[in-house]
Amino acid sequence: MHEVNYRDLDGEHLSRIVPAYFYITTRERNAWHSTTSRQYRGQTSLTCTFAGAKKVAEGWRAQGSAFAIQQVPGLHLMSEWADVAIVEFHTNDSYSAWDHSYAEALQPGSGLRDVLNALGAAGHWRAIPPSAHSFVTGVLDADEVAEPLGARAVFRAWSSLSLGSDYVLGWSEHPGRHKAPGVRRIAKLATTDSATDGTTVGR
Repeated sequence: MHEVNYRDLDGEHLSRIVPAYFYITTRERNAWHSTTSRQYRGQTSLTCTFAGAKKVAEGWRAQGSAFAIQQVPGLHLMSEWADVAIVEFHTNDSYSAWDHSYAEALQPGSGLRDVLNALGAAGHWRAIPPSAHSFVTGVLDADEVAEPLGARAVFRAWSSLSLGSDYVLGWSEHPGRHKAPGVRRIAKLATTDSATDGTTVGR
């Protein structure tokens, strides 16, 4: 996955939105007073698979580092040529506070840049919007596939286990904290084509 360049999205129009599984990798370091410092690196932290997330962690390894991987619900935005992922991972039920009265901003045919802006921190929220640091976006590479959410999505999380510097990290699995209703509602809002010229955007 690579960084979103908004200039590259000029002329791209939304085809559809699919709720999907994504993974966020964070590096954790011990801080003062028994606290933990968590760091992530924007789109570099966002992957489509657990295997990809583990690879990110291996690339960030340094003495004293530990890692966490969260499986999170996100939105797979499709246009004529681009596949873009956006997640809001600080909230347990991501996008649950998005203002549905602005559903027209998500309709097929809308400019992809406008859709991303509407779904970001400066977009439309019923309450105080999530922190800008809660949002991560990335453009899927040609060999990446986002897995659509299942009917009964259950999310997982993992903590790293160091087996020594000469070995790859081990991983301990535990239940994740995220829920899917918020992203499912966003995708549902984008299923009705409100274009007035009688055309639809295909893929």
